[in-house]
Parts: sequence; structure tokens; C-alpha cells
Amino acid sequence: MMKYGTLPTCEKLFMEAEAFFHVCTKPIETEVYFRSEEEMDMALNAIGIAVFASGCRLLAFSVMSNHFHFIIEGRREVCELFFQVFRMHLAKFIPDDRIRRLLRILEAQYISIDHLRQLRDEIAYVVRNPFSARNNVNMFAYKWCSGYLYFNQMLPLFQKGTSASEMTVDRRRAFLKSRSPEVDSRLMVLDGAVLPSSFVDYKRAESFFENAREYQHCLLKNVESQVNIAKRLGETVALDDHEMWDVVFRLCRNTFKAGSPKELTQEDRITVARTMKYDYSASNAQIARCLGMMRSAVDQIFPLSARNK
Repeated sequence: MMKYGTLPTCEKLFMEAEAFFHVCTKPIETEVYFRSEEEMDMALNAIGIAVFASGCRLLAFSVMSNHFHFIIEGRREVCELFFQVFRMHLAKFIPDDRIRRLLRILEAQYISIDHLRQLRDEIAYVVRNPFSARNNVNMFAYKWCSGYLYFNQMLPLFQKGTSASEMTVDRRRAFLKSRSPEVDSRLMVLDGAVLPSSFVDYKRAESFFENAREYQHCLLKNVESQVNIAKRLGETVALDDHEMWDVVFRLCRNTFKAGSPKELTQEDRITVARTMKYDYSASNAQIARCLGMMRSAVDQIFPLSARNK
């Protein structure tokens, strides 16, 4: 039976820690860093090396084709060293002038995390990021994100890597793209890629949640905080229809004292539609579905979105 903490315990752990940062990059608009899953695996290798080279504690991460997110426990200078080593090794691991050019101008934001609620929300945001960006991603099974590690009692059954230090000298040199075979023994490698379970301190991350339910609540129910973080980072959170319906019904209750969109006046329905569009990045089709409006009527309210569909 797994034992979990209490809120005071989580608060105490947070207050005793030195510092936490959300280290992230802005999405590039017209290009991508990775063109294959093999290249994304190289990002895992670079992250693993950077974690142990910098001495930081990596609590969460996600690798997307055009940007990166990391939740790090450590001082600002440790976070900066981590990102510097990560960027350097990624450029070495992918022998492509295009990605080297992109990485030369890649800069990170270092956002201080100042209280426990923010830490939980930021971890949830990072784990949700691939799921929000792509509709075919399971946030609990995406290889290039730490989401599948937390509160996963089945994890030991399918993490069967080999310590990087146990590879032959030639394999270590090929793995590191270096003449030197020196590699941290804590890195566990499977099919040429470092397993995130060997460089993410997921047990430490778990200790800041009271239990698995609290963690899943932050992921699945706390939509407002996810939207607020996205706005602060200049990103867009794509809510699915179920999440958007929660938003709509809350607006109906709190703003218009109505039980559902059906009870709204036409004017109030347009007000809700504008909130969905400008605050939650809803598409015209999603607005029509969630408010029970004709698509043509929604297109008249947001003609620019209709032309860009």
C-alpha cells in the first residue's frame, strides 16, 4: 500500500527546498527542432547528461517539436548551467546545420516558483503540454515527457534499460558522440535513448502532492490555472470539448445565474462566445458545439477565424 503525504508535509518540503524554476523556451513558429522520433530521443540523452552535469533535480519535463519545458529544483545558476549543457549536447547529438543554427539563438525563460500551489500547477502544465498541443497524445504515455512516471506502480515492470557505464567503450563513444567514453553510471539506456526514469526525480515530484488523486486533479480539473500559465508564457492551451464545457457551464452559473447555455439570452450567449474565443482560444466549431449555436452564426461573430479555418 503506497503512503502519501499531507498538505502540511508538502508545504514543509517546499519551504525547506532552496529554489524552484520553470525553465522553458518560446515555440518557434515556422520551423521545428526535430524531424523524427530518433532525433527526439537525442533530446532525452542531452537532458539526462545535463541533469547530472549541473547537479540539479529535474522534477518534470516535456520535449515538443518546437519548444521545451523543464521544472527544476535548484538555484538560478544551476538551472542556467543545466540549459547550457543541454543545448550544447543536443547540437552535438544531431549533426544537422539547421538544428545547430536554431539552437544558437535558443534562449530560455527562468520563471521562479514561489509557492506550493504554483509548483503543482507548473508541473501539471508541463505534463499537459504535449496533450494540449496534439490530439493524438496520451499524457500518461508520451515518451518525451515525464507524465507517465508519477504514481505509476507499473513503472518497474517496463523500465529495463542498461547503465550507460556498462556499455562497451565503442558504444559509449558512439552514444556520447565523443572520443571520451566517460559517462554517468546513473543514466539508464534502452535502444540508444536514456530512460527518463533515470534522470527525473519523480519520487521527489510526487512528494509535493498529497496523493495520486491530487496530482490527477491538477492535470484534469484545474483548467483555469493552466490557461493562466499559458497566457503568462505566451502560449495557447487547447482545451478539449469536455474541458470547454466545464468552462461554459461555470460561466453560465457564475456570470449569468443560468443552469446551461440553453437558458442564456442571445446577447449573453454571444458574450460567452467571446470569452471562449479570446480567453480560452476556442475555435468557431468548438464554440458552436458547446453553445448549441449554428456554425454560420458563430462565423458571423468571428469572421476572421471563419476565413482562416
